[in-house]
Amino acid sequence: MANKLNQKLRPTLHIIRSPESFHHGSKSFSSCSNLWLIDSRDITLSFINNVYIPGIQEYYPTALEEIRGIAEGAGIPLEDIVMLNARYDLGRSRDPFRRSKNVNGAVAVVPTTRIDIAPEDDDANECTSTYFSPKNTTNGDAITAQNWDMSAHLYLADTILYLEVHPDPSENLPSMFLITEAGQLGRSGMNSAGLGVTANSLMSTDDYCPIPYRNANGDFVDVKIKPVLPMSLLRRKYLECSNFAEALLAVNNSPRHVSNNLTVSTSEGFAICLEITPDRIYKVFPNIDSGYLVHTNHFTHLGFQARSDVRDRYPGGSSWFRLQRYEMAIRSFRNKEISEDQIIAGFTDHLSFPESVCQHINPNPDTGSLKHLPGYPYKGPNATVACVVYNLTQRKVKACKGPPCEGVFQEFHLDPAKQSKTVEN
Repeated sequence: MANKLNQKLRPTLHIIRSPESFHHGSKSFSSCSNLWLIDSRDITLSFINNVYIPGIQEYYPTALEEIRGIAEGAGIPLEDIVMLNARYDLGRSRDPFRRSKNVNGAVAVVPTTRIDIAPEDDDANECTSTYFSPKNTTNGDAITAQNWDMSAHLYLADTILYLEVHPDPSENLPSMFLITEAGQLGRSGMNSAGLGVTANSLMSTDDYCPIPYRNANGDFVDVKIKPVLPMSLLRRKYLECSNFAEALLAVNNSPRHVSNNLTVSTSEGFAICLEITPDRIYKVFPNIDSGYLVHTNHFTHLGFQARSDVRDRYPGGSSWFRLQRYEMAIRSFRNKEISEDQIIAGFTDHLSFPESVCQHINPNPDTGSLKHLPGYPYKGPNATVACVVYNLTQRKVKACKGPPCEGVFQEFHLDPAKQSKTVEN
């Protein structure tokens, strides 16, 4: 299966974004319209039209123009592309819902079994992210890396893209290299200013449904609708910044309604894990002596863990050992002995196979009694759909699609010189 997939690896998309982001989306993604399958259901329209589109328009208008361009280029509705970029957030809303008739002028929603938004449901997103400072690596480079674990649909359908974006010089934005899927503006990446971002799914009881709804008891909950940004756009917004302080400001001040961890880093040799909730950010710093960071899918900040009014909604599973297993693989090499090959080797750990650091498809994910337990979130086979190493110092990327133990790695160089040229493949 790996060989078959690697034979059809898609080339990097070299995108020149003109001052009008609409042009960028329309021209670049017209050839990608067959890479996604969207089922735009009524249950999501109230989110999209009342929360996400107004939020993107207010807080990130250039992204909305780019999304509109993607939709036009692919010949599908704008709402479908917004849904793709907000799928993580939709899957983490506290109460399952579907759209119903208006109640006193407000959109009411009533309980159903689940938000069924696409085959590649973002509930399956369990990742392992890392950062290594120049004091850790053999070549003295700052490196951030990640195993991206997701619905195996992305792996099997080969919808993952290596996306290289070179804005027009008039926009005064850095170039970017992102790993994402067709239709999304970004999942992880780095930019020509030396900033990098990887991410991990988090769930907390602070996550909320941002529109009026009926709860499981049938009671109407009148929520004040507040425009917010989808989490994937926070990551892209971070990469459009030119320095670390500016990027942190962008993340902190972007409104959201769900939790997420962003491992943000800079080629200058510093990183923070930002454990984000809707109303605050918990900052996890590297140990001053060790210099590296590892994060998985549960909250680690003691300030969060000490709270009695908020709790982690992670249902249990591999996140509780993946962090330690990865650290066990690299800790003894932390004093300038960690190479990119060792970083990748750490991502190939198979403890608890197939639900390991290097996750493989489990053909029977719902066997046994697990599926009957409260809080059991997953409904289909998952896998590591990509492994990526971002060398922030050298502006180089090494990535493979699929589990790193069997994937074929490709190398890319983010060359800012392309910013003034028109290059499209």
